[in-house]
Amino acid sequence: MVIESLQRRGAEVRVVGRDEERVQEAVQRLQARSGIAARGWTGGELLAAFRDCDAVVSCAGPFAQAGRPVLQAVLRAGLSYCDSTGEQSFIRLVFDDFDGEAKTRGCCLVPAFGFDYVPGDLGAAIAAEGLGPLRRVDVVYAPSSLAISRGTRRTVALGLTSGELRRPTSRTVTVPSGRVTGVSSPGGEELTLPRHLDVQTVTTYTVLGMPPAMVGAAGRLASLPGVRGLVRAAMERGPAGPQGADLDAPFAVHVQAEALGGKRQAVLLQGSGVYRFTGEALAELALRMAMAKIDEVGARAPAEVVDAREFCAATGLSVREVDPE
Repeated sequence: MVIESLQRRGAEVRVVGRDEERVQEAVQRLQARSGIAARGWTGGELLAAFRDCDAVVSCAGPFAQAGRPVLQAVLRAGLSYCDSTGEQSFIRLVFDDFDGEAKTRGCCLVPAFGFDYVPGDLGAAIAAEGLGPLRRVDVVYAPSSLAISRGTRRTVALGLTSGELRRPTSRTVTVPSGRVTGVSSPGGEELTLPRHLDVQTVTTYTVLGMPPAMVGAAGRLASLPGVRGLVRAAMERGPAGPQGADLDAPFAVHVQAEALGGKRQAVLLQGSGVYRFTGEALAELALRMAMAKIDEVGARAPAEVVDAREFCAATGLSVREVDPE
């Protein structure tokens, strides 16, 4: 969907992947300009693949396994970059290990620029307007469909088997579909929001359709040595991505900011199609990068490189103020 979103904006696209057959299939199906297979997925191969490009969009996950060579090649090529990662550990890697070199080389790196975690980051910037220093920000993602891609399932498997979800907490909020309860998980906002807001505590929740105790039990079970392989194998089954109505299923994101003095403000962001939004967000930012419309350099959070309200409008996200909860 990223390629299609870029093409609708008039961009010429080069497809880069690890499998020659899949790369060429994508080129023909999407009528991309060209395609290159980097079979070893090394920095050198990717550097050659990025020659003559103006910006790089990475959807190559799990990012913990495939992301570092892409970043190394991007910096050697002097390009700006955005990606679709939802992995907190990889976001931390970008900020901690690549920020300095990106600034030196004049590159802008923006990780987690899809449904994970653009609505939460931009929504927090809007909710926090006029509040000053914050005690906390709570972000609740409420997709109406839980159909996910194979790549996302692999990321979920890594999260489950790493033990990150052993003791989740919960938060209940009101969205258009009614009252929903989200379960806490290691979100990107914990890392991105302190880069542009003065905030003490950030928690990200996702509505999974099951209570926190059940999620915690699943996390503890999945992290056992004898179970990890079974979980990862199970995540490989099923369709490559959402099908039919799931592609355009609506979603809502509730974001609430609380000032040190206790004042609270909340906003509700709404859109359609988790993966469609990710494609739109990445394409819009990548095109701005390619056209030199992003002045910032280094590793950046979403709200550091775009105006929150303007970008939501540009990518089909509605934003409205709601009563704090």
